[in-house]
Amino acid sequence: MGVRTLNSGEQSPASEAGSLHRLLDPITAHLARVEVALTEQIRGFDPGVTDYVDYVLGVAGKRLRPALALLAGGTTGRISDEHITLGVIVELIHVATLVHDDVLDEANLRHGLTTSNSRWGNEISVLLGDCLFAHALSLAASYPTTIVCRRVSESTNTVCAGEILQTQRRFDLDLAVDKYLEIIDMKTGALFAVSCELGAELNGAPAHVVKQMHEFGSSLGIAYQIYDDCVDIFGQERQAGKSLGTDMKKGKLTLPWLLLLQHTPADSRQEIGDLIFRGAPSERARLLSLVNGNGVLPESLATVQKYIARAEAKLADLPVDIYSRTFGGLLDFISSKARLLLKEEVAA
Repeated sequence: MGVRTLNSGEQSPASEAGSLHRLLDPITAHLARVEVALTEQIRGFDPGVTDYVDYVLGVAGKRLRPALALLAGGTTGRISDEHITLGVIVELIHVATLVHDDVLDEANLRHGLTTSNSRWGNEISVLLGDCLFAHALSLAASYPTTIVCRRVSESTNTVCAGEILQTQRRFDLDLAVDKYLEIIDMKTGALFAVSCELGAELNGAPAHVVKQMHEFGSSLGIAYQIYDDCVDIFGQERQAGKSLGTDMKKGKLTLPWLLLLQHTPADSRQEIGDLIFRGAPSERARLLSLVNGNGVLPESLATVQKYIARAEAKLADLPVDIYSRTFGGLLDFISSKARLLLKEEVAA
């Protein structure tokens, strides 16, 4: 199945959420039900905690993971109440990881609003993330089948393990690209994958289709994370709506920096590494000049495209309908956003 071209992919980073909203029009009503269900879940927390939960859930992101669960349901059968609950579960886990990530990164902005750690401090934020994780697993245990709770638990463990591995490898100039890709598959790909996988599983899809959906989600997640890592370097904070440059300052070597270091002579690697980690605004021009002059941007884009192609291949045997076409549209959306971001940086 070919990936169709979307005009929305040619818009600026500031319009990303709106573009996705239009792209996801086939499941708009279902996403609205997920939103209502998320609000209802707030009442399940202790009254002393509800304001915190309401805030972090209300800092509405793109709800991409619930969307994947719903699209997988539509592609393999029908979207049921169980898919709505699945959407709530994966979003709760995702928000929990963001709350913890913001603590680790000392980030101040998330979707254009103050992060929970900036508002209430690290202690409350860490515990708040724990509450969200626990609530999500409690919901997963409510299904009549144990597979949902088991797979959600396994994926949550994978996400957390990926965060630990990334933390271990901070400021490590010897980090290999393959290891970086493994880490982002754990941190991002795992939750994308389980959203798609369980969306199909809940419809009783054949095992090979469930596996295809898992692999689609994993490849999509990797492509998306590489794009997001590029935004951290090349984006503008006002447009992106989040703190940028935090990866650099916290020692997270993402794909563009790893590729730059690969192109750097051994006797200069430490100097370039120190330049990256300082993340000083006054040195940004020199860093970007090095990136633009070493073929890093085309290589980063090529890696995004590689995983987009892997994901697209997993759609080939699925029925062609409005839901599978929307899956294809998501791939094109990320591909287009990556091309636009990197093209704008080259022109800058």
